[in-house]
Amino acid sequence: MAITKPPVLDETGKAIAASLAGIEKALKRGSYTLYAFHIDGSESNPASKVTYLEDAKGMTPAGMDYTNGVFSYGSWADAFFMPRPCMVLQEGVVDYYLDPDDYTKKEDGTASDIADTSYAGNAMMEWGQNGKKIWYKVVPDPGDVTSGTVYICDEQLDPSYHAWSFINNQGREVDHFYTPIYNGSSVNDGTNDVMRSMSGLAVSQSLTGTVERDRCLANNKGSEVLWYTEVMADRILINFLLILMGKSTDTQTVFGRGLDSGSQTALNAYRTGALNDKGLFFGYNDGNHGVKVFGMENWWGAQWRRTAGYILKNGDQRVKLTYGQQDGSTVDGYNTTGDGYISMGISPTGTSGGYIDVMNFNDYGMFGKNSSGSSSTHYCDGQWFNNSGDRYALFGGYSSNGVHCGAFYCRLDSTVSDADWHYGVALSYRPRE
Repeated sequence: MAITKPPVLDETGKAIAASLAGIEKALKRGSYTLYAFHIDGSESNPASKVTYLEDAKGMTPAGMDYTNGVFSYGSWADAFFMPRPCMVLQEGVVDYYLDPDDYTKKEDGTASDIADTSYAGNAMMEWGQNGKKIWYKVVPDPGDVTSGTVYICDEQLDPSYHAWSFINNQGREVDHFYTPIYNGSSVNDGTNDVMRSMSGLAVSQSLTGTVERDRCLANNKGSEVLWYTEVMADRILINFLLILMGKSTDTQTVFGRGLDSGSQTALNAYRTGALNDKGLFFGYNDGNHGVKVFGMENWWGAQWRRTAGYILKNGDQRVKLTYGQQDGSTVDGYNTTGDGYISMGISPTGTSGGYIDVMNFNDYGMFGKNSSGSSSTHYCDGQWFNNSGDRYALFGGYSSNGVHCGAFYCRLDSTVSDADWHYGVALSYRPRE
């Protein structure tokens, strides 16, 4: 009997076959989307360090095309986790959405209020679209906590998946959480100094962490805490999504260096909104401009951003990922001592101010362990630490840190009372329902 060879498919046929295969896969397992990546702790090359798994297999990573000055989404433009820019009233209601390619306009093309400090609200990114939360699970490699797999899904497949960012400060699971489009700028509303996320402003400087927190809280119009500073739960989740999209642990190379040079002169000259017309992602391969990821300016560079929920207490890294005790912590609210927080059992080693070469993975995330790397290997970002006393976390770096900056760049050697021009803060918001 003659054996008939299968027909050779043209590009259209291949696309149809791939689509049918994807539909068949979805029908077999359900309608959820499950992305995953593995990080090999022993691999020093930032790109080779990350392997795509599950639905991420075969996807094209995102990244800046510096030659042509455009951002390429690769396969990620329509990912379920992509946030939306919007204006949120201080009373706790989304007022309207912004044009993602030009924040000076509303979604309908009319003028927005992003630069009007008399507007009683803030420019924020809304996370959680079409009823889909962002659930993640972290699984360290057996016998090797320096390597691990991160799963990101639009459903909670089992109890080991967490969506800490979607638990509000009243302890309820909500459909959205909100992160700042801009660094915090202190504005007097006629009665109080209030930390705002608005365009066209100089960033706040030289405030203690307590004052920064109080000015963020001043956005709240009642006794409920809806507005707060940035929190560790959001930092962990967003950094995981950056690794997923960029398929690399070198965020500066993939997304842009950020404003990492020029010292205080550069920061003083900077005004929020410099990247209003650059879409949700944009960066440069020099250190003289800001960087924009997920619609937010300066996730790294420009100014250290103080972050609640992460304390280095006498060398013990401790986290709190919900305002209440839903994460397993034993205290309500965020404090400056780490008491009641969850111990990671991880003490930083290596050189304070060196580059992170080892992260430890656990159920809560990944945390810097050792700093003996370089600007082009492993995680490519720096880490400062002081293993005595209570050290309040800052992230991202500032306009004198050069290539130490990046999504993982962390300062764990500062107290909450420290104040300097390169220390700042930004808002977060969680709705009532």
